[in-house]
Amino acid sequence: MVQISGYKFLQFKRGFTFVEITIVIALILVLAIPIGTLLMNYLKANYFESTYLKEQYYANVIMQDIEQRIRRADNGSVNFSNYTLTFSYTDANPDGSKKTTIYCVYTLQNAGTTNSIFNRGIGTSPNPAVSVFPVGLEKGLIRDFNITISTAPPYFAKVAIQTLSGFTLTNSIYLLNYGR
Repeated sequence: MVQISGYKFLQFKRGFTFVEITIVIALILVLAIPIGTLLMNYLKANYFESTYLKEQYYANVIMQDIEQRIRRADNGSVNFSNYTLTFSYTDANPDGSKKTTIYCVYTLQNAGTTNSIFNRGIGTSPNPAVSVFPVGLEKGLIRDFNITISTAPPYFAKVAIQTLSGFTLTNSIYLLNYGR
């Protein structure tokens, strides 16, 4: 024993015993595994949520673009078949004269697969060149694209876009010039 200032202390050996090390490791495992599992589940949930938000964003961008253009579609020009929407419209100049006819094509290639990709083409020729739309869209995010067009006034197009996670965005768009 060692005596310091009148007190006696037992002198302990240095290091830990096997039992002490085992207890510490067991405590770490008992705490670390549940915390690690909770953390992994939290991160997976955030990843799913960010992917879901990305899908909603792209579906909304596509829907807004279609909505802005198709409402001006000329009478009888809206056609939809095989995941391809085509239509044309003609705007007017401020003096009342007609501008050049604009042709629009929206298509979903490889629909329902992991390689599905949404394309858009806009131009003054009846068959405009198409490219990925919106820019940055990843393959497989948009799974289904469907449009139904009413056959009696008031004319409207019901657009439905479905994403990879099953989110479906639908919108009924009134066709302003379709009956004229």
